[in-house]
Amino acid sequence: MMMRSTTTILGALLLLSASACGDDGAPTDTGTATDTGTATDTGTATDTGTATDTGTATDTGTATDTGTATCTPACTSGRDCCGGDCKNLQNDLQNCGTCGVTCGDGTYCTGGSCVAIPCTGTCSDGETCCGGACCTTGTICCDPQGPISTGPTCVTPDERGTCPMGCAPLCVCASPETPIATPDGDRPIASLRVGDLVYSVEDDAVVVVPIVQTRQNPVEDHQVVHVTLESGIILAISGLHPTADGRAFSDLRAGDELDGAQITGVEVVAYPHRYTYDILPGSATGTYYAGGVLIGSTLGDR
Repeated sequence: MMMRSTTTILGALLLLSASACGDDGAPTDTGTATDTGTATDTGTATDTGTATDTGTATDTGTATDTGTATCTPACTSGRDCCGGDCKNLQNDLQNCGTCGVTCGDGTYCTGGSCVAIPCTGTCSDGETCCGGACCTTGTICCDPQGPISTGPTCVTPDERGTCPMGCAPLCVCASPETPIATPDGDRPIASLRVGDLVYSVEDDAVVVVPIVQTRQNPVEDHQVVHVTLESGIILAISGLHPTADGRAFSDLRAGDELDGAQITGVEVVAYPHRYTYDILPGSATGTYYAGGVLIGSTLGDR
């Protein structure tokens, strides 16, 4: 079980897709020898219709349209280049799981697969059921790929007529001002660099280790989970970000404990910044302290 640093030393915050047989007649009777009709009639031999007709083998529909054009700039982690554009293959109706795979009517793309759209409501004529919602003209049913899984929802398509990419799995980091516990006191996570020292846990002991990796992710229309602790500290962190004990922040509820601290409130709020941030300390656990509690990192092979 991981130890947590005392809150007097540590106070930090994280918003944190494949024979022609010769006719050996009599030697003097060359009729069949000169009659090469069957020998030269290679109709069946040269008629490779079925052999060269690889229609079903090469015609993989939209799945072979992998758009090998290079994306500039290069796509970030969690995105794939299809036809020169970066896509999220987890939710793109036109590139679901693989570039060019299109989801048909009555299905939507979730987790990189086209699946039947669930319907738990009743919609009027002209509307399309999308989970518990009804999509009207101008909207489509999509997996929003947000920081918290909400199931399919009706959204306005992007400029290419497909689902907006959302932020997952990139939206799992912290607000730039998140204070991280270091030997020199709390420092904003956006100010930390590789080599800077932070507190972590190693062999059940609190240790000081250097940062070995940092990440800054662009986000848009992002939301975070506000987790209020009994101490009054509020952790504003993306819902997919891990806790030190393997949960996600979106799993937390009032009454739960986070690294021994009681949670008194949980709320999803809009994120006002353009980027999220994360760090990876050079310890076996990769954990660090935010707001006096130990949390996980999204970086490295944890």
